[in-house]
Amino acid sequence: MGIMHSTRLVTKPKNIWKDNSEEKPPSELPAQTTEDNVPGVLYDLLKKEVVGLRKSSHDKDQSLKDKDEAIEMLAKKVETLTNAMEVEAKKMIREVAAIEKEVTAVHVNKTLDNRGYCSACE
Repeated sequence: MGIMHSTRLVTKPKNIWKDNSEEKPPSELPAQTTEDNVPGVLYDLLKKEVVGLRKSSHDKDQSLKDKDEAIEMLAKKVETLTNAMEVEAKKMIREVAAIEKEVTAVHVNKTLDNRGYCSACE
């Protein structure tokens, strides 16, 4: 078991002395004191409770710290994905522009062929 601690509490008892239906004045009351020992068991219980509360507080703080780190990591991943999406969007815009250019060139060639114009004949 733990170390036994003893704490003494000094109190003055509330004695009321009556003698023949008369109260004695306070100066005549005996000046007795009683000593109560607070058992070490109570001290140990309180100490264990404090240690438990501190541990619980530490665990909660650690949990919050871990969650903050996870949030930071997820924010970085979101930023990376956002950048990748922007790059892909720019790439698709370039591809669409290239395809439109090819389609326009094909239309121009068909129009010229329909008119009987031959660019190789010149």
